[in-house]
Amino acid sequence: MADFSIYLHALALSGAVFLALWPVSLALRDVGVVDAWWGPGFGAAAIAVWWVAGGPDNARALLLLALILIWSLRLGVVMVRRWFCHKEEDRRYRMIRRAWGASFWWKSLFIVFILQGVLQWLVVLGPLSGMIAAPVSPGPLVVVGGLIALSGLTLETVADAQLDTFKRNAPDEALMTTGLRSFVRHPNYSGEILFWWGIWLIAAPVAPWWAVLSPILLTVLLAKVSGAPILAETLGKSRSGFAGYAERTPAFIPRLFSRKVKRPAS
Repeated sequence: MADFSIYLHALALSGAVFLALWPVSLALRDVGVVDAWWGPGFGAAAIAVWWVAGGPDNARALLLLALILIWSLRLGVVMVRRWFCHKEEDRRYRMIRRAWGASFWWKSLFIVFILQGVLQWLVVLGPLSGMIAAPVSPGPLVVVGGLIALSGLTLETVADAQLDTFKRNAPDEALMTTGLRSFVRHPNYSGEILFWWGIWLIAAPVAPWWAVLSPILLTVLLAKVSGAPILAETLGKSRSGFAGYAERTPAFIPRLFSRKVKRPAS
């Protein structure tokens, strides 16, 4: 098992960048700039730890590194493009800004920037532990995990592309219920969850037991904390018809059978 101090290089890198972005957010009066480093930060952490560990070149390590880099680059491009296209601060951050009032400028350092840095590090710890572990011959879990991770990556890529196309062509307050979102409300989150569970399966045979906490934490964040709940609250207030859409469309997993519609008694 690797010396735990090796992971602190990832924490230091993540924290340094998030801290550097905080004064930028004050100057722009837009904390949405923090999202630009969420994806790329994972890739940077993976490279840093891989390098400090001596650049392990076994198949499992290289597969984990490649998948994380592809995922981080894709998400980074998506978030940076969206940030530049936004005319104002993201609704999520505007809600927090209103809630905290005049003190938001300094509280944002802790509740937005430092918090995201810590969460980013905790989520990436599991894959990093598998990447730098002593190499063993890849087994079936590597193949299964790789397929699941690629499926998740494809799902979220298509979901984000569909959403961006919809936003370019639809009115500002329109609710997207087509494409993948006709089957689930949050296909990009579904893809994200699939990806990180696939990554864990690749790492699991050589990673310590606590590596499973990484996909668990990511799943909880998206499903119960900062992902779907906040998006649902935002869409419920800004998009007419969202309540009905949420009632008939599952959040993450498509229904295998259509829900039966109750008919009034004659």
